[in-house]
Amino acid sequence: MINIAKYFALLENLNFQHAARKESVDCAGLEVLQANSTILSKYVQKDLRQQLQELFKALQVEGESDVIDLNNSINCYIIRISHVLHTLSLNINFHSDAKEDLISVAHLKLCIQATQELSYYALRSQLHSDFYKSVVFKDVQRERCHPTLIFLSIQLFIRLLAIRQLHIANAMELVQRDLLAAVISLRAAQPKPGQILQLNAALTYLWQNESKADFFRHVLLLKATPNLSVPLAKELHQQLLNKLGVAHGFASLLAALQTPNATRTAEIVAQIVAQRGFSLRLQQRLIEQIFDFCAMQTNGLLAGVLSLRRLYELNVENRKCVERLLCRNWQPLTCPDDLLNGLIVWEHAQLCDCIRLWEQLFCNSSIACLPSLLLVPYMPLFLQLYKQLPQQLIERKALAALISRCLDNRESKQELPNLLQRLYSWDLTGSPPWQAMHPRLAIMHTSQSDLVTVQVAQQEEEGNYCRVLTALLMAGSDQTLTAKTFLALLELMLQQLLATQTATTELLSTETELADFLHSKYQLKLELLVALEQLVWHEPLKVQLAATQSKKFIQLVAQLMAIRVQPAELAEQMQLLILLLLQELLERSEQLQLSESTRQLQQPLQRLADGTANPLLLNALQPLLELLGGKHQARMATAPSLASFQQTRELIENEQPHLQVYGIQLMLEALRNKDPTFISQSHRIIALALSTLKQKESYTFLNCVRLFVQLVHIMESEVLDMLSDEYLSETADLDYRLVVGEAILKAAQEIGPLCYRYKAELFNCFLHGACSSLDEFRSSAYANLAQLCRLLTYQVHGFFQELLQLIDAELSSGRYLPAKRGALLVLAELLAGMDNLLNYQDILLPIYRLLRAIEANENCDSQMRQHAANGLKVINEKCRELLNSEAPVQQLQREIKVLGIKEPAAKGKRHILELN
Repeated sequence: MINIAKYFALLENLNFQHAARKESVDCAGLEVLQANSTILSKYVQKDLRQQLQELFKALQVEGESDVIDLNNSINCYIIRISHVLHTLSLNINFHSDAKEDLISVAHLKLCIQATQELSYYALRSQLHSDFYKSVVFKDVQRERCHPTLIFLSIQLFIRLLAIRQLHIANAMELVQRDLLAAVISLRAAQPKPGQILQLNAALTYLWQNESKADFFRHVLLLKATPNLSVPLAKELHQQLLNKLGVAHGFASLLAALQTPNATRTAEIVAQIVAQRGFSLRLQQRLIEQIFDFCAMQTNGLLAGVLSLRRLYELNVENRKCVERLLCRNWQPLTCPDDLLNGLIVWEHAQLCDCIRLWEQLFCNSSIACLPSLLLVPYMPLFLQLYKQLPQQLIERKALAALISRCLDNRESKQELPNLLQRLYSWDLTGSPPWQAMHPRLAIMHTSQSDLVTVQVAQQEEEGNYCRVLTALLMAGSDQTLTAKTFLALLELMLQQLLATQTATTELLSTETELADFLHSKYQLKLELLVALEQLVWHEPLKVQLAATQSKKFIQLVAQLMAIRVQPAELAEQMQLLILLLLQELLERSEQLQLSESTRQLQQPLQRLADGTANPLLLNALQPLLELLGGKHQARMATAPSLASFQQTRELIENEQPHLQVYGIQLMLEALRNKDPTFISQSHRIIALALSTLKQKESYTFLNCVRLFVQLVHIMESEVLDMLSDEYLSETADLDYRLVVGEAILKAAQEIGPLCYRYKAELFNCFLHGACSSLDEFRSSAYANLAQLCRLLTYQVHGFFQELLQLIDAELSSGRYLPAKRGALLVLAELLAGMDNLLNYQDILLPIYRLLRAIEANENCDSQMRQHAANGLKVINEKCRELLNSEAPVQQLQREIKVLGIKEPAAKGKRHILELN
């Protein structure tokens, strides 16, 4: 064992002029070096050649010590300090936490300063001459020593850097930089094979054991040296490529280049990563790395997305790689591995993380994002997710942003119409193939914890998902996109109507051909009509059309007026909607009335008025023709009813509840009096009533329900269809949907027994509500079903089995008490509506037992017990009527056959069970 105290005393007497945070000395550098050498030779009296031999042996460096010039003061100084540090590293257990192995902070500081001093002379002063062109090394005095001594110093520093205590306060950061620069300098000088292995080991140590961010920072710092020679530049570039390709290479590079300006950092990183000189394999490895980085990080996403975009733009292979990785994100939803019923495919966190990742990739920045063209194949999937996710979930906004980004970046003349046509026809087989949720998957919402899971279950009808697009546009703030989409839908509708004029129908032979024919001919037109009808009443759309898109809109109106198709109802419905919208735009803008394009509409409108017998269409054409003929002011003076309609509308659109109610009452009075102006504006009134129905003031929306009841006398099918769509819209608020359900029921009661014509629509509407996961909504749907059963005088035969299944599911597994009460009420009403009990004899006994169990259970809810008692009373009365009537006597006749009488005796031995 050596005397450790002697070595620390030696270090205390040395002047380390090149150590960090060392006070400057007055004497020159050469004098300090000579003074230090004298002290070293005095304390360590071993021969210099002997010290060198010990270092060669301990550090396993091949070479002859005789080739090193020991008369050179720099060489001697390097050898003596190296021997001291090596001796201390062997005799002090720096890795131990035992008290006897610990050293003082002052002694640790001496070791750090000695290491930094040695780094200056053994590494920093021995670099390639080109490195001294850099501002980093411009003050360093180059002192060339033998390459073998440099190899020896490199091996020693690898051992010294392994002592973690020396890294306090980044004390070894410059030492690591000098070591890397020395290794690169030697590699560029084409060393021997054995030395190459040692240099590679040094690089591997620096990458694996030291900070990877520091490694990249040092490589880039050295690479920035001006006028580097080709071998040095090649070595540094090779190091950058190799380390970028390994795991976490991109994240380390980003950490090395972090600056306060995130945009500037992203530009630098993207410029380094996305270079055409990189091999295709390295580029695709980087793409996969960046995808993993973006999925796991919240900081630095701007640099990741911008790098991904630049790599995507380099070549076709990279584009295919990005598309493949994007497709892999949604593979659990589009192509699940297992389809066992009830299996959870995705948890809440997985679904939300994937949606947020895509928002970051496509919508986070206008500077750095992937091209929106990549979103086109996933539009059906996004619409499905947007419709099925709960409204309060913040990820729905991210999906809305993705859908809007895709639509907004499509070209208006061809790309957007083609996209909308595929969406509304739900064509998943075109090119490129679209991604949609597997038909067996559905999103399940747990109301108690607000969590969603994707499970294997039966999904809803696919065609409904495109209808959510209009609700998404109306809820957004980008009215330019709404107007652009509206015009594209209108133009698409015109194309479909024009195609109908020239279409020829071949003879259909099978039901499949008939179904395909009906779907291809009417489904797309129906979906487009529903979408346009919703957008026509969107107030911000009217402002946007009048301000920026009036010319194109009027051109489309002129084309629409010239269309004649059979059946004419579809074209007339479309024309009526657009004419009402055109009238509003013209009434708001006098400049639009006087424009040349608007004046050209007068003749097509007049021809349409002469050729139609539809009273609603004629009522809508008359004010338009007067406006275009310059008779608007005169008409306002002679026709106060139009002014009255405008005043009533302004009252209803007012934000004050008492004015809204007053306007509704005026409109009710006008509709009761059959005012032709108000009747011609019935479509506007429906849109106005739907908007007013969303008011929170109870007096307002209850009067609005009365308005729907009055409108049902004018256009009953349109009112019920519109209200049914609003009731089934899962994007609307719960309170609003409950009020819409009340309006549907009141409208049906106003129609009375004639509402039997709409039995299917009404029942399907409330049956869908009874399947909802929202407890309050489900309870309301059951209550409405009970009222509907009474209204239809119990003519519900086609829905009987489905009703019983829903009631059974609610009573057996439901946890919400009001919903269970409603289900039991519906069951009691169904029993009251049974005309002949014998037709339901298979299910009467289970129903009777269920009602008896509920009625006899004293712990059960009192209202449920009352409903059960009413049901039992109904069964009792109907059974008595059945037994007391004469008709059942004949139905209950049974043939009684007594066996064993007048039968021939059995021959042979009889069985024991046959013996009397």
